[in-house]
Amino acid sequence: MNRILLALTLTLLALQSRAQKDPVEREIMVNTITQQVPTPGKIMVTGSSEMDVEPDQVDVHFVLSEYMSDKNNKVSMETIRKEFLKACADASIPKDSIRVEGLSGGAYQHYIHKKRKTDPGFMENVTFVIRLSNTKQIDALASRVNDKAVINMYVGRRWHTKMDVFRKEMRIKATQSALDKARYMSESIGEQIDGALLIEDVDMGMPLPMLRSNMEMSMVSSSDQGDSSMPFQKITIRSDVRAEFRLKRNEIKK
Repeated sequence: MNRILLALTLTLLALQSRAQKDPVEREIMVNTITQQVPTPGKIMVTGSSEMDVEPDQVDVHFVLSEYMSDKNNKVSMETIRKEFLKACADASIPKDSIRVEGLSGGAYQHYIHKKRKTDPGFMENVTFVIRLSNTKQIDALASRVNDKAVINMYVGRRWHTKMDVFRKEMRIKATQSALDKARYMSESIGEQIDGALLIEDVDMGMPLPMLRSNMEMSMVSSSDQGDSSMPFQKITIRSDVRAEFRLKRNEIKK
């Protein structure tokens, strides 16, 4: 009987000891398997693409002001407006390409009326914005406007009607540039890329350069200048991307 009890006790102790070691053994096995799996390598690169396009929409601002034709007579804004719109028509500029910038309406007219009463020397001014497609239209208009009424002339917004198409093209080329860079860099160390992990569009904005300085623009208004027809300064469209690619890894030899 004592022998039987002793045998049962030893068996239970053996089973208990084995049960305590199993979690440790399992952890060792998991760690061993994990160490055999290689950490996936990757390469991070950037790509860019750039193109210049000539704008086909340019807003030119003409600032008109009342002026004294002599010591006692002031040329009214109404007269100046009519002269300017006639000059636009003579330059073949469509009416839908002309707009007035700033305040207008009853409240504005009330302000002007009040200002004239309190300040006899007050000179009303207004800014016309003309949307043009080429510099020949600027030459045609500038040679017809009243120089005495134009106190400033400058270029505002520049754009191209196919801007979205051009931006898409630049993004595609920038991404392809990043891919090519990743390929030759990885191949230089005996590696190969194996698919993209990340492609990020980096928006750098799009600066729109001025056409010419205000002084140069003013020179165009001289009628004896002739046809200058200087092209608009081109818009630079640029796209930048950041990309990450997975690197292929050789299988572990057994």
